[in-house]
Amino acid sequence: MPVPVPASRQTSWAWASGLTVTLAATALLLGGVVAVGPWDGVFLFRDFVTVPDPVLGANTGGGDAAPRAVPLDAVVAALSVLLPSGLVARILLVSPLLLVGCGMTTLLRRHGPVATAVGAGLAITNPYVAERLLLGQAPSLLGFAMIPWLVLAVRAQRPLRVRLLLVLLAAAPAAITPVGTVMAGVTVLVVATVHVHSRAGRWASQVGQAVALMVPVGLLSLPWLVPALAHPSAGAVRDGADAFAVAADGPWGTIGSVVTLGGVWAGGAWPDSRGNAAVLAAQLVLVLGAASAWWWLRRAHRPGRPSRSALDLAAAAYVAGVVGVLLLAGPLLPVWRELQQVPGLALARDTHRWLGWSTLAVAALVALGLAHLVKVFAARTVPLAPYETTTKMGGSPAKPLSKCGRGYVLGACAVVLALGILTVPDVPARLARDAGPVAVPAEWTTVVDLVHEGPEGSVLLLPWQPFRQVDRVGPVQFLDPFPRALEAEVLHARTLTVRRDGVAWEVGGEEDPQVRALATGTSLEAEALREAGISQVIIWRQTPGASPTPGQGVSVVHDGREWQVLRVGQSP
Repeated sequence: MPVPVPASRQTSWAWASGLTVTLAATALLLGGVVAVGPWDGVFLFRDFVTVPDPVLGANTGGGDAAPRAVPLDAVVAALSVLLPSGLVARILLVSPLLLVGCGMTTLLRRHGPVATAVGAGLAITNPYVAERLLLGQAPSLLGFAMIPWLVLAVRAQRPLRVRLLLVLLAAAPAAITPVGTVMAGVTVLVVATVHVHSRAGRWASQVGQAVALMVPVGLLSLPWLVPALAHPSAGAVRDGADAFAVAADGPWGTIGSVVTLGGVWAGGAWPDSRGNAAVLAAQLVLVLGAASAWWWLRRAHRPGRPSRSALDLAAAAYVAGVVGVLLLAGPLLPVWRELQQVPGLALARDTHRWLGWSTLAVAALVALGLAHLVKVFAARTVPLAPYETTTKMGGSPAKPLSKCGRGYVLGACAVVLALGILTVPDVPARLARDAGPVAVPAEWTTVVDLVHEGPEGSVLLLPWQPFRQVDRVGPVQFLDPFPRALEAEVLHARTLTVRRDGVAWEVGGEEDPQVRALATGTSLEAEALREAGISQVIIWRQTPGASPTPGQGVSVVHDGREWQVLRVGQSP
């Protein structure tokens, strides 16, 4: 009889399997973006914008607008003091995928390498992650990535003080964006509440611990919560509910898109493959597989399988996410539209974000179902694998898995992981084509230095629109990068025009009417600029949009190929 394989080797196999798939899946999606030069270049892709030397400036704290990039910009500026900014940008891109893969591996490790491999792979290769990346919102995926870690922290069998520290550490990466902090808080609250009901002991004490576990998330929220309270109405407009509601990104309509974990509001972030019914069917197979796994594992509960409360929590996460998002885009849209004017709720208007819980639920349930299906199959047909338990289901000694059995296991994993890849088959190539780094023109440094040396006052960015588009970067628009590079307060357009189904939605309400009137006029007069506190103006010359001409008292101090810098003269 073979020597029984120790449990430590089983765990080692589980770790190795999950981490290998994590690295492979991350390389598949983002290898063509982060592994190419120029290494000192910048990323200018939709919302994901970097600069060569980010600074802690007046806009780092959000200014008078909603603090969407707080404390993200400050974290990037601080890290760029220690590391090259190009490396910091690449870390921001890959860290969500690596963290969610490692988190799923840690969460599922006791269920063996099949569970960790499949769980990690499906958590990375799916429509939800793909569409958030195509929207340029990799940093906000950190909230999604830390969900498995937060579940582990809350459910850890440790004293309360240790669990508080674990929650703090797990929530910290998520907290670099407001959305990530909200996702962390909801995860801790729900998991802690479920954990209270599943544990024996004094109920009041358990509830107190659940409430205490929210304290670290609250502390991490302060960097963005304080400026948000100072400007509670920033971005709070009714049209936001319509503009950022989920949409149909494929032939199955909005319901089919959301059920299959897609449906982001921006048509430019839809993978072309989502228009193929076969691609949608691949994701639907995984969703149905997750539902089947929940039903089977819950119905035939045996030692070694996940608890019913854990299975129910995963199933509820999928259903709540999908149903909630669809209700807010359908029957509850009129109510949701009115609620946008309530301070703070504008943060939740991009409802596609909240499918993160549904995405991880599908990955976890499919992984658990396949792992335990393999165990049953191995127990009935061939001896168990070296990484499995040392006894069969009935308790008799197990032998190493035959070559045929290992082939079945590897084949099952390969099929499921391939299905995950088939849900986003064109995304790696598209990200490599559109989201890669671009060289920084020498003129950029000239303009930044010139503005820093200029007089005190605000800097106005023109043309008056939030996004830029230049030929040297490509056809995809990107947010103006100057607010991250300048120490002075930067005044720029924030109103976003979203066109959907023949309707244009104006989402903004964060701009000073006086500045907007100046920026959209025909001439820039020195007296009017001084009244608005503006001392310098930067004009993008090769991006769409019209700009006012320099008027009396406004001089041109730089007239380059891409930018023009104007300076307001001193008052007489």
